[in-house]
Amino acid sequence: MSNFRDIVSSIMTLEGAVVEQIEPQGIEVIAPEPLQKALSIPEWSRIGFGPELPDQAMRVTIESDWTEKIGNLLGNRGRILSISLEENSLPKLPSNPEQLIKHEIDMKNATYRLKDIQEEKTRYLLLTFQITAISDEKREDILSLCLNESNGVIVDNLCDPILAHISSLKNGDVQEPEDDVSPAPWDVQRVKEVVKKIIPERIRTRLSPFLSGMERRMKRDIDRLYDYHTDLRREAAKRLAEKKQKGKEEEELEKEHSRLASIAREYRTKIADLQRKYAMTVEIDLVQSLRLIMPVYRFNIVIMRRKGSRNIHMDWNPISKKLESLFCQSCLSSLTPYWVCDDHLHLLCPSCISTCTSCNKEYCRVCYPTKCSKCGHSS
Repeated sequence: MSNFRDIVSSIMTLEGAVVEQIEPQGIEVIAPEPLQKALSIPEWSRIGFGPELPDQAMRVTIESDWTEKIGNLLGNRGRILSISLEENSLPKLPSNPEQLIKHEIDMKNATYRLKDIQEEKTRYLLLTFQITAISDEKREDILSLCLNESNGVIVDNLCDPILAHISSLKNGDVQEPEDDVSPAPWDVQRVKEVVKKIIPERIRTRLSPFLSGMERRMKRDIDRLYDYHTDLRREAAKRLAEKKQKGKEEEELEKEHSRLASIAREYRTKIADLQRKYAMTVEIDLVQSLRLIMPVYRFNIVIMRRKGSRNIHMDWNPISKKLESLFCQSCLSSLTPYWVCDDHLHLLCPSCISTCTSCNKEYCRVCYPTKCSKCGHSS
């Protein structure tokens, strides 16, 4: 929780508070009156962020209402930041750049060639979201995405290294953003389209422990209901059989039939109640975005398919010291091997160049997103 402690400390300091870090994982605060009202704290307080608390400290976690209080305090401040990192010299590339590419590019029906490697500047867009999942319990989490705006590559593994690197810098290491870096920044609509495609799977992955726990609790409750109502049905059916054997009147038998039907209705109602109880809603809020310009090694590559060719590039990042991975240009997944379409040489995962269900012919989901290029069947 040290990162959260640093964030809260910085915000309080900007709002005029006197903040001193104390151990274990806490801060001591003297807050001005506006900050006291916004965060519901006294003038002097101690706040703890870890499993162990300092003496007289209140506990604060990401899951607490403090994230909402801080969000209300900041309003729209701090949501967008554009900076440029200047490196005196890029670290040396590994001696075998071809091997770097070989590990990242696996094409099924095309070849490629490395043209050259240049020192360039690229623009990264880091987006930080707050995820709130509500079912029978509530779970809050933070999810970050990183996009390379020069080639559209998604580089999630850069989020933590870049943020950690920026946190370690001194003020003189961060510059005002530059205007001459090409291509231009993405517009809001393009960012929304990409995020809409990639964020659901990442949320499912991030919430998988929460989902697993919820499914276990739901299965436990369903099993209890099933066992309980099975016993009720068995007893009712036994009474019905006994009354039939004794030749009871139809009115007596009808009561037992009604009891069986009532047990079945109650069971369906209870199951529906459980489904509503464990139904999950997920809210996603963008809390901040960072547009970062920094130097990289740019690998310029030519993709060749039949008589066609296409130029792409992949950036080697000096912070992660890794070459970025390619993504399917249709669904933005990283599934390999990649296939290359005939028309515009789009890079595609196996699903996005799969056969049409009507004519059994392959077609590109980027060139023809809504229908088959061969028979016109809607996808």
